[in-house]
Amino acid sequence: MNFTIYAFFIPILVVLVLSVLLVNKIIRIDLPEMKYPEIDGLRGYLAFFVFLHHAFIWQVFLKTTDWKDPESNLFNQFGETSVVFFFIITSFLFTTKLLTNKTREIDWSNYLKSRFLRLFPMYIFSIIVIFILVACLTNFNIRVPFSENLKSVLSWIFFNVSKKNSNLNGLENTFILNAGITWTLPYEWVFYFLLPLIALFFKIKINYKALIGFTITAAIIMVINKSSLRHFMPFVGGICVALLINTKKFNTILKQKKYTILALLLLAVSVYFFNSGRKPFPIISASIVFLIIASGNNFFGVLSSAFSRKLGQITYSIYLLHGILLFIIFYYIIGFEEAKALTNIEYWSIITLSIIPLILICQLSFKYIEHPLMSLTKNRNKKSQL
Repeated sequence: MNFTIYAFFIPILVVLVLSVLLVNKIIRIDLPEMKYPEIDGLRGYLAFFVFLHHAFIWQVFLKTTDWKDPESNLFNQFGETSVVFFFIITSFLFTTKLLTNKTREIDWSNYLKSRFLRLFPMYIFSIIVIFILVACLTNFNIRVPFSENLKSVLSWIFFNVSKKNSNLNGLENTFILNAGITWTLPYEWVFYFLLPLIALFFKIKINYKALIGFTITAAIIMVINKSSLRHFMPFVGGICVALLINTKKFNTILKQKKYTILALLLLAVSVYFFNSGRKPFPIISASIVFLIIASGNNFFGVLSSAFSRKLGQITYSIYLLHGILLFIIFYYIIGFEEAKALTNIEYWSIITLSIIPLILICQLSFKYIEHPLMSLTKNRNKKSQL
């Protein structure tokens, strides 16, 4: 890979830090008390790495019209390994909640409503933006039959989006409008619906109607989305980490600095030898690294810092909106033809500067869309014990 891209890592980091600090002064949001502040800090970096992953893909796409995974091990794992970590985090947090509430009856209805309130509004906002973009790009003309449009719209609303069925109103490659990030969401929802089954495995008292209904729903989502079983391996990793943390044998030991170095070495080995984060070794490495973090290791104070946690607050918004921002920049502001002719320095300068509006937009969406519903989610979580 051209050295120019690596040279931009320092300015990218500087602009990221300045953007987060400045935006948080303009649009203030208090940091809540968290049981796992290190995990909260980690999430923001993961979402930002996904942004860099798609920025690399966009550069290749503009020159070749071929949307493909980066040939660079680092930039491909920025995307794939970050998603692996997201899956591990989800399964760890909810498995931990199950283990700490083994004696209490879980209100599965409230649990499901809390997940809906936390995740759906922001997602709906993002696809409404996509629908508006599609309408503009197709000049507000209906290009395909109503039934075909309805099928595509429902696919987007219910996360069943792939390159084959993502085209809205006949617009080719509609998926690039948000960089195709929605493919991960059905896997998250499958895990949420499998939680009663996991609870049963841990011998937790459950409502069998909820067990049957949730498991059938999970199966339907898997069939509709043609889910690949390999993508569930990180969830298994998260469950294993939760079980290990629950023994309380690692919490003090793994906080030591030598384990921070071990974690960094594992990540370095994974990136050096593997182009994909979805293979067994990278998944196992990510699970071990996450075990170290979940034990309270803050990576020399970085992950638990106020900066990292402020970035972590807007993780979901960054994940959902960064692809849309990239499309708007290259299609409407620069233009595809002009963007195609950009040099590496010009391209990565634009990516670096785009961090500023990205953080600003995501802070606004978090404050006015996500945050107001989070209190409702917390109340429902208390009722459901999850």
